[in-house]
Amino acid sequence: MKSAPGDGNNPTRREGKKMASAALNKLRSTADKHNRLAILKSLLDLQSPWTTEVLIGCLDDPYETIGMLVVRELGAREGLDIKLLFPRLSKAPWYVKNRVLKILGIKKNPHSLSQIESILTDPNVEVRRTAALTLGQIGGKEALALLARMTKDTNPFVRKAAEKALQETSDLRFT
Repeated sequence: MKSAPGDGNNPTRREGKKMASAALNKLRSTADKHNRLAILKSLLDLQSPWTTEVLIGCLDDPYETIGMLVVRELGAREGLDIKLLFPRLSKAPWYVKNRVLKILGIKKNPHSLSQIESILTDPNVEVRRTAALTLGQIGGKEALALLARMTKDTNPFVRKAAEKALQETSDLRFT
């Protein structure tokens, strides 16, 4: 039986998975953040499809410069399957959730709204604030309804972010 291009039995796909796994292992075993950044940048120069998997794996890197690079790169990737990011919204540390939210905001895909809704009660204020800003970037009726709900958040920073996002995406004004 022949392998389909997207099939896990496809030799090219298998090779890409091996490359991604090896790259992630190398990055995770490199203690120096500047060296990790240099490795990641050199991998991005390859322009290979498997680097998307590496970038998703690097979302949990604690070094903010790597995090910003990953957000920028994944946000710019055409055809990125945003469903690959969704699991990171439920189990990850707060900064990973923030990075995923920023990517979803760049992508402006309304299919991510149900995933964003699931973290509107996240215990971390910064996650909720970033969720409000992301909803503002995505826009639409459902996002506006979620933002209206967020204007009642217990934290003033979250409320302010929700109000700002509402103002930018609708005709509502707060005084």
